[in-house]
Amino acid sequence: MTNTNQAIHLGATQSFHSQPLLAGLVEVPGVAYRASATRTIDECTMKALRGEFDAAEMSLATFVKVRERDDTLVGLPVFARKLVSQYAFCRDGAALSGYESLAGKRIAVPQYWLTAALWHRWYLAMYGVDPASVVWCPLADDRLEAMPYPDGVQIDWSLKGRGPSDVLRSGHADCFIFARRPLDMKGLRYLSPDPAAQALALARRTGVVPVTHVIAVRAALLAERPGLAEALVELYTRALHYAAQEVAHEAAQFLPLGDLEQDRTRAALGNDWNAYGWRASEPALRTFCEAAVSQGMVRKVDLDSAFVQLEPESPRGEPC
Repeated sequence: MTNTNQAIHLGATQSFHSQPLLAGLVEVPGVAYRASATRTIDECTMKALRGEFDAAEMSLATFVKVRERDDTLVGLPVFARKLVSQYAFCRDGAALSGYESLAGKRIAVPQYWLTAALWHRWYLAMYGVDPASVVWCPLADDRLEAMPYPDGVQIDWSLKGRGPSDVLRSGHADCFIFARRPLDMKGLRYLSPDPAAQALALARRTGVVPVTHVIAVRAALLAERPGLAEALVELYTRALHYAAQEVAHEAAQFLPLGDLEQDRTRAALGNDWNAYGWRASEPALRTFCEAAVSQGMVRKVDLDSAFVQLEPESPRGEPC
């Protein structure tokens, strides 16, 4: 007989939206849980794949690829989002400006099939740059073995083990793309002359704020515990609302205009731009999965079986 009172083990990276879970500050009646922090999304993803968590934050690209192989994990409509397009960098003085200038260039990326890399290639195509026209320079192997690499795509593995700032400053790569900026920006700059304006304009133009991470839960656990998926979505939603109320205060030592920046973001993208739930997430998720197919990472994605399509009950409080 299944013990429905057993605590659910959650895995998460350390971020503002996961901190209420890691600190046990939110709860849902009838669901006991404990949450463990990981240092990186790579660590959290791999631990989830090894079954060390009941539910965990995962790289969206890795989750989509794993779902092609088996159905042991199911995605909840709980996604982390980022305006990925801002995170493209080059050397100071480089004759580059925006995605449209990257045709024929060498682009460094942490891993070829990184979630952010798929989004950047989607943006490149939008700007008329064929991803096959550039040389891709992964700085590490992909986290999953036996990943496919499309015919006609140029991949140079010679920069593995090197850092993004090093390969840019040395001229071995023209551009570096990711979902965060290099820690060392000396001699480097953003690819776009106005990355914030570009990122917001792309979000408005496409209607998509990229999803990067997903909460994946063991399918067997959902089968054993009816109603658990709904309870988990509600738990994560309460954590998001809690974090939204506290983030500006907690980040004030580094972002002294945090409240005003939240107001600007909501004005630009809408109050619910980062809300959980299937309706809010489906457009970006469908766009990503179509990109994963067109770029050759997977043959197809069955959204109906891969994700639980639920809406959370919105707790009272400030919008997300």
